[in-house]
Amino acid sequence: MPSLSEPILTPATLLAYRRANGQLPDFSPPHTIIFAPQKSLAKYVLRNYSVKQIKGFLGEFYLLKRANGRIALSTNFGIGSPVIGGLTDEFAALGVQQFILIGMAGGLQPELSTGSLVLSTAAIRGEGVSQHYLSPNRTVDPSSTLVQNMSQILAKQNQAHQLGVTWTTDAPFRELRQDVLELQQQGILAVDMEAAAMLAVARANERAGLAMFAIADQLYGGEWRMASDLRPAQTGLSILFDAAVDMLT
Repeated sequence: MPSLSEPILTPATLLAYRRANGQLPDFSPPHTIIFAPQKSLAKYVLRNYSVKQIKGFLGEFYLLKRANGRIALSTNFGIGSPVIGGLTDEFAALGVQQFILIGMAGGLQPELSTGSLVLSTAAIRGEGVSQHYLSPNRTVDPSSTLVQNMSQILAKQNQAHQLGVTWTTDAPFRELRQDVLELQQQGILAVDMEAAAMLAVARANERAGLAMFAIADQLYGGEWRMASDLRPAQTGLSILFDAAVDMLT
């Protein structure tokens, strides 16, 4: 009899079901998945990279031909921790070894403006997914090797960026002023909706993870500000993607 502490449905079982029903083709799994929640980044990648689409996953899934299929783009799946956590678990069961999130975030420090680049060195677990995968702790860490390698690539390209702790939340309309001001005082750089979940699921599966962001809006000082022109943030996303591909290839 199965253990009562085991999950009823596993990612491997779900993948096997899809294959058996012709919903998922057999293919060599990529080594690295790059998650792109923002549609603007997906459009950039599809304009500038030759890809092969694979059906059978939530959203859209593409293998990059430049990397001989060893890098994949996962996009158009929505936003938030539950969806990216589930996808990370599925892709880990598929055989993926590394996960990179490239998304937009809200700046918590006054020096971060629209388009500023941030590499997360730890994500505060303000979401709910990570508690199902890791023991209680305030933060979850990315791969230090990926953080260092990515920072080096950006530095060589003369792309200014900051490294520091970020905060993941499930509830963007419950980012309380007192919490934002406290986190700002602690030096926390930015707030997002996916990083902690992705990093936690990756770590639980003994996989490497990295989360990085282009700043879109600002919350420092306890007031919300959104730029009328988000093109600098969209450009930041493309800079991060190109740099990630350079690092991985």
